[in-house]
Amino acid sequence: AEAKKIFVGSYPFNGLKTDSVAKTLGIQPYIEKLGAEFVFLDDQNKYPLKSVEINGKTIEFPKVILESDRLILLNQVSVDPLFKCTISLLNSYSLVSNQFQKIQKNIRSGKDYLHLDQYKQDLITNILDVFSVKKPNLVINDLFYFLEGAGPFIYKDSNLKATNLIVVGSDAVAVDLITLRLFEIDLLNSDILLEARNRSLGITDIPNIKLIGENLEDTKLTVDFCVNKLEDINFKNTYVKAGRICSGCFKEAYHLLNLMKTHMTKDLKYIIKQSFLIGEKPPKPESLENIILFGDCAIESTENRDFRKIIITNSKNYLETAKKKLKKDSKTQDKTKIKEKVNKKIVELPGCPPNRIDCLNSLISYYALLRGYHCLINQSRTILK
Repeated sequence: AEAKKIFVGSYPFNGLKTDSVAKTLGIQPYIEKLGAEFVFLDDQNKYPLKSVEINGKTIEFPKVILESDRLILLNQVSVDPLFKCTISLLNSYSLVSNQFQKIQKNIRSGKDYLHLDQYKQDLITNILDVFSVKKPNLVINDLFYFLEGAGPFIYKDSNLKATNLIVVGSDAVAVDLITLRLFEIDLLNSDILLEARNRSLGITDIPNIKLIGENLEDTKLTVDFCVNKLEDINFKNTYVKAGRICSGCFKEAYHLLNLMKTHMTKDLKYIIKQSFLIGEKPPKPESLENIILFGDCAIESTENRDFRKIIITNSKNYLETAKKKLKKDSKTQDKTKIKEKVNKKIVELPGCPPNRIDCLNSLISYYALLRGYHCLINQSRTILK
């Protein structure tokens, strides 16, 4: 039977509003022309929330989602820095607002937060909690065009690859399992699908999945996934130095570095050399100038490092000293004064992980100061000529 009413919507990326996205892309009139209603889930006056208790925490869902008869997930599959691909389980996380997606750093007594990658474990738990509250009735993993290299957003190193494939099914876990198998990624190599199996949230045995269409064994996709090391993101005059790092800071730094590489080439031309330090006890920077400390671990573990201070040498005027020494009665000795000062050419980006928008604003302000400094230097050189 035909649906009486169809709603289309999702929560936008943190820092954006659905209204702004809709106006920019012209989504709303297009959706309405097809007979559906575009919903602004971040407008709580129009779309109120309902609290749901799960695993000892409270998560608020839009009532329009919880009370819907059918839920369909249309998921665009691309590369992802943490999970290889943006499978539908990740897409289901957008059923709740960014407030409930945020992972709070919670260090367990006697456990190494970084070694265990507690951030990723907590993220997977939250994603599956949200998924289990309202499972979709139909899942569409669209990889007809697949963004490889760098993603899931479009960056300088991104490349769009046509695969002509779509994976569709009623069991999200099964759909994701088949999707990953197309890339020859096994269940054992997917942390989130392993946890979904442990929680019995869907079918995780391929023999139990009824396949219609292409032969799975004959269909294999070869793509370029995201870099595994931040040091492999190479761009103008920038040197990335990483210590021990959690998945949260890795993900945010991955996106920040790619944003810088893609959109800040003009700003970077004013910098001869800059070091991007991240993680616990990162290696020393390339120089004492233009040091970016990303995240609480990098900031706190380098508080007493040598690069935090600079040595300034002040000596007397050499010409005056020479004149005095020419005098026979002069007993003056050249005294050199050495001072230690705080290195002010360091940008700290706090948080675990830091907020991407705040980081961009801080860097833009810092680069603006550098541009002003270089303009003054160039003007001075012109006057001297």
